[in-house]
Amino acid sequence: MTTKAASLFTLLGGGLWLMDDPKPVVQVNENNNFMSAWASESLAGSSLPPECAFWNQSVVFSDAMCSLFVVNRAAVAYHTASTRAMRCAAAYGVECLLSPEIGLAMPAAFLYDHSTSSMRMMIAPKLLARESEQVHVRVSPPDSDGITQTRTQLFNETVSVEYLDGHTKSLHSGLLVKEEAFCVQMLRMAFEPACWKALD
Repeated sequence: MTTKAASLFTLLGGGLWLMDDPKPVVQVNENNNFMSAWASESLAGSSLPPECAFWNQSVVFSDAMCSLFVVNRAAVAYHTASTRAMRCAAAYGVECLLSPEIGLAMPAAFLYDHSTSSMRMMIAPKLLARESEQVHVRVSPPDSDGITQTRTQLFNETVSVEYLDGHTKSLHSGLLVKEEAFCVQMLRMAFEPACWKALD
């Protein structure tokens, strides 16, 4: 499925449910930096491709940057982060990116907004209580072969979320459907539970 955010996500009509062992917890960036340095953002490296690092579900990210203090200051990174997300989206044909994939250490999801032709930065999205049909979703990093790093997950088809908008720096809530809902649930999986315990 290649519409919306779904180069990352393919609805699975059948197949095996994959169970994984506990994953190692790692930092998003070396030296626990808030944002990684990209050579392609320097004048000398302006012709280089973006340094997208897609999550393959082999690790989970630490809660080192999961605090209200960091989240409240994270909007200052909006311009650089959304620009990186747009570059990775264009390079790999996706419309959903997770913050670690662009070198941003605190939890945020980036969803392409067709109405504004820009990336919506959803910082620390909190899932609100809501019943929803669950579906099996096959997930594969956009830079993989689509086979060896593919995992199957059980996701809610719709989710209600509350989040800090990276552009307006204000609190928003809303209902996400299908690929956008899957994207936020992937972000929640990508960081260790202690992260969400600190932020929710």
